[in-house]
Amino acid sequence: MNRILVAAQIGCGKFSWAQDMVNMTNHPQVKLKWACDVCLENAQKAAEHFNIPCVSDNFMDAVNDPEVDFIKIATTHEVHLPIIRAAAAAGKHIFCEKPMAMNNAEAFQIMDAVHKNKIKLCVDLNRRMSPAMQALRKKYLAHMADPKHNPWKYVEVDREPMAEEKFPHMSIRIQDESSSYGMGHMNPLTGGGVIIGESVHWLDLACWFFAPALPCEITAWGSSRLSHGIHLKFNNGASMTLDFSCAGTFDYPKEQFEVTGGAALFRSLHFVENNYFGMPDNATEYFDCQHDPHPELGRGHEAFIAKNYANVAGSLNSKNVEKATPLMPDKGHIAMLDAFVDAIINDKPSPCDEWAGYRSTLLAQKAIESIRLRQSLPLQLEDIAPSI
Repeated sequence: MNRILVAAQIGCGKFSWAQDMVNMTNHPQVKLKWACDVCLENAQKAAEHFNIPCVSDNFMDAVNDPEVDFIKIATTHEVHLPIIRAAAAAGKHIFCEKPMAMNNAEAFQIMDAVHKNKIKLCVDLNRRMSPAMQALRKKYLAHMADPKHNPWKYVEVDREPMAEEKFPHMSIRIQDESSSYGMGHMNPLTGGGVIIGESVHWLDLACWFFAPALPCEITAWGSSRLSHGIHLKFNNGASMTLDFSCAGTFDYPKEQFEVTGGAALFRSLHFVENNYFGMPDNATEYFDCQHDPHPELGRGHEAFIAKNYANVAGSLNSKNVEKATPLMPDKGHIAMLDAFVDAIINDKPSPCDEWAGYRSTLLAQKAIESIRLRQSLPLQLEDIAPSI
């Protein structure tokens, strides 16, 4: 179907400039009609830059526009609920930045509004849609269904494998500079800290990767607002460990993922390179960047590092360089938008629906509680899959 969807951008800050408005104005099936922001000047600048015809400092102007098919929310976290509730009541589909909600009570109200008004909601937990993670999971599932090993693999012959040896594990390493996060991110009223604001990404990724298994226990340590660790267990024996440090450097890529299972290793380096070990079919896979000012330097992880140095060489402010010539791996933002547009036009399930949004919020809140109590917490089935 060749239908064009009319969209409204609500929140015209730094992220929406880097992703939302670029991706929607370039999408062949989206017409971006509204730029809305509580600061009218922000909305006007965005409208001028992206050639958006309508501007407002009141999101209800876009919600009440009968031409609008869906809204994209990129505001501070605490106002997601009232915007979603109003948009759902008006019959608008909703594409919401993570986290969907600040807490479970908000998440339940969002889910109720979505279900009552029969609209589609997508939460931009984009890592699950990145080409690199899609390829990693595909390779992992194929191997686990029919394991094949290199002939030199060590095989224990004196005993049967113990139960733990059959359980897959995901290890996620995030190293970042704390200057990535402004005080709005830290403010408990508007941001709630990095676990609720950022680690929902990786909690969702683990749930998606190991689905249909459900999380059953969580243990967390460190700071509830910055550097922390989270260990998440699933009811099929799988597990995930997240190590998040805010004391790192922009000189090195931020994200690394490793999955072990079926006597094999599946590794993704910052969405630009996947490596596979322990199996015959183990060719390295490379993935293009979303934005790449130096394609002449090649592909892969080492090339990405070289591109970063080339991009900021001689600069006194790397953030200004990134605005002018961004170097950005493909973390799945465009694929998520594509899938959501397809879901609306062809009445398909949302690629990351309100259940995924709720679950990532729940796990983030449980991680914060675990840190404060200094203990592991069970995840009850009625919490993971509530009757909403």
